[in-house]
Amino acid sequence: LFTSGMSDFKGAGLKPGLQIWRIENKVPKPWPEKQFGKFYEGDSYICLKTKQKPSSSSFEWDIFFWLGDESSQDEQGIAAYKTVELDEFLGGGPVQHREAQGHESTEFMQLFKSVQYLKGGVASGFKHVERGVHETSLLQLKGARIVRVSPVAVSAASLNSGDVFILVMSDTIIQWNGSEANKKEKAKALDVTKGIRDDERGGKCKILACDQGSELPEFWEGIGGKGAVKAAVSDDVVETKSAPKLIKVSDASGSLVKTEIASGTLSKSMLETSDVYLLDVGSEVSVWIGKGATAEEKKGGMKIATDYCHEGGRPKGTKVSKVMEGAEPTAFKSNFSTWNDAAALSFGYQASSRPRTESSTAADVVGNMLTGVKDMFSGGKRSSKSFLDNVESVSTEVWRIEDFKEVPLEENLYGQFYAGDSYIVKYTYKENSKLGYMIYFWQGSQSSADEKGASALIATRMDDEVGGAATQVRVVMGKEPSHFVRLFKGKMVIRSGGKASGFANRSEGDSYDTDGVSFFQIKGNSADDTRAVQVEEVAASLNSGDCFVLLTPGSMFVWQGKGANEAELEVANMIAETLKFTRTTTAVLEGSEPDEFWSAVGGKGEYPSDKVQLDVDRDPQLFHCSNETGTFKMEQIFDFAQADLEEDDIFLLDTFTSIFLWIGSEANATEKKKSLETASAYITAMKYSEDTSIITVSSGSEPPLFTSNFLGWSASATKKFVDPYEAKLAAMQKDNPKDAPPPAAPAAPSAPSAPMGNFKAPGTVQVTYADLKEGKVAGVDPTKKEQYLSDAEFASVMGSPRGEFNALKPWKQSQIKKAKGLF
Repeated sequence: LFTSGMSDFKGAGLKPGLQIWRIENKVPKPWPEKQFGKFYEGDSYICLKTKQKPSSSSFEWDIFFWLGDESSQDEQGIAAYKTVELDEFLGGGPVQHREAQGHESTEFMQLFKSVQYLKGGVASGFKHVERGVHETSLLQLKGARIVRVSPVAVSAASLNSGDVFILVMSDTIIQWNGSEANKKEKAKALDVTKGIRDDERGGKCKILACDQGSELPEFWEGIGGKGAVKAAVSDDVVETKSAPKLIKVSDASGSLVKTEIASGTLSKSMLETSDVYLLDVGSEVSVWIGKGATAEEKKGGMKIATDYCHEGGRPKGTKVSKVMEGAEPTAFKSNFSTWNDAAALSFGYQASSRPRTESSTAADVVGNMLTGVKDMFSGGKRSSKSFLDNVESVSTEVWRIEDFKEVPLEENLYGQFYAGDSYIVKYTYKENSKLGYMIYFWQGSQSSADEKGASALIATRMDDEVGGAATQVRVVMGKEPSHFVRLFKGKMVIRSGGKASGFANRSEGDSYDTDGVSFFQIKGNSADDTRAVQVEEVAASLNSGDCFVLLTPGSMFVWQGKGANEAELEVANMIAETLKFTRTTTAVLEGSEPDEFWSAVGGKGEYPSDKVQLDVDRDPQLFHCSNETGTFKMEQIFDFAQADLEEDDIFLLDTFTSIFLWIGSEANATEKKKSLETASAYITAMKYSEDTSIITVSSGSEPPLFTSNFLGWSASATKKFVDPYEAKLAAMQKDNPKDAPPPAAPAAPSAPSAPMGNFKAPGTVQVTYADLKEGKVAGVDPTKKEQYLSDAEFASVMGSPRGEFNALKPWKQSQIKKAKGLF
């Protein structure tokens, strides 16, 4: 056993979630949560994903060791063997994955909202960054849902017409959109742009955007001058899959011997518990470790697979993973035609004489998607357990953002949120006698951009006040993590309305429900992680699977659907107790509603009258279907909400009794045709009954049976298609800082200054551009090279007269000087 490894990973894998360590001086050091998704190219990291098994107190783990392009062989080797130590620390059960920069698996990428590569690493040291001082940088973004953000040289030569680039300067952020970038990529890039402004710059930067061919002058100035733009480069990685090949690995003779057992059609019976096997499907190599394998074989499993890839000359991005007998993921099982396990599905590769490349049939589309989503069939419920179970609670404090300031809430209002507001929640806890802090900034779906920006800025300030010891968490309405909901012990209520924006020029006033009638949907899996969300006061908001609380001016009804669980009923009663004031409370069972109840919701109406009987360990699954990249693809959306439904695409909702196809108003004909074929192929792959119904739902005409699967569905949400890029850009630019007064007229050339040190004063001598670049003339001040040019050559080289150049901001001058080789 690895004693040192156990101390390196103390406390690892004890609760659901993600933990990351970076290799620093040959030792794994915890990586701060606020940096999750950011990786230095010169480093190696170990990422542990812990998931609680459905209806069980036990866990399952995935370990990813990520290797930066510039990380040393030593660091990569340490990351690999420390992964083995972590594996053994967790009892040998985790699935191991090797991830190479730029070639990460979908499973790894879905751990983060975006993945950003940063230059440098721990070995090269870090430059001290002075607060408020920022270097100009250029970021390249690739991907529409899972975004890779990479720093590139600040130069026009870095641009290509297929991607989006973000130029980050001192007080301005400019998003440049290549001519072939689609609107989703541009919209997703705006999220990154906004995140930089709000989270890194305190909401103080101006955001501008331009398209290829219509660039702003500020963009070319900031990037160092105009230049040719390269052609688009495809984002799609074509993975050539071959017939699965099973290879037995044995060290019985004293050295490792590899023997091919079979290819094409494989069965589970070929795997013997006392041996080690390699499963090679072309784009991925897995090493399977039998329970009876030797200790050395178990420890060296990943090395066996990695060496196999090197010997075969496989590309750097070839995926490598290790699985243990008895803990095989579904993606592994799918390569075997027979597997004596009811949970295994026969999708994925089917024996064929041709390699599998791009998806062409509906079965391929489904197979590609399912093969890439590990364990989606083993259950999807999120555990109600969290880090709160392992710490001592000290205090919870809540503030609402009003006029850009945090205003404390009365303690009896803790847990009550308005969709039009933003809040700060500070949770203080004690772990091993040491205080810790979680600072959440909750942002309502109708909260103004300035309130959201202020919440992020205040959260950062509060973090600074505790010496940077807090973990900051941005919480979006409708996607609250379990550990946030549990702070309010079943009393979390989200209401409509909110305070008006703090900007004086805003016309909106405070907005609250003032008619005395409110309707709340209660939904959750346990008393701790159940919440109430205000919904429209109409019968269609009901569904038999949940509880609802209805408030009228004089009374309160707690409505229990026939399929509601005990946790939801318990929370419904707690919510009613919190909100009732002087009202009388009446318990109402579905089917026995009094006239007063129906009158308050506008009369009787249709709603899902039968409980959607879900598998006890599984939640509905939502999949995005689109041909935006030119190839029809299907991708799962985790922790979905109504906001995930995009008007220009199609979504498949699997409720396990029905398959819904939601058709966006702007979906194209190809997507509509392919989606029906894909839904049929999905039913076959999932081994559902052939009689499983496929229900087509049009945007704006969603039936309650569909909407009941979304928490807090709003039927009044706009049905008109809005270009996501244009809408986001317009909203962001409303919050740009007010333009400063126009600069004064360009100053006349300054009089020659007195010589300083051994430098010749600019104006007393003229030097040609060629001589300045080559450094042929002595006595030139290196910080003012351009000032030694003649007026004519200055205007020709620098692109403007000397007076106009001298009036530019220093950072703009520096960018131009760098571009001209005079910096």
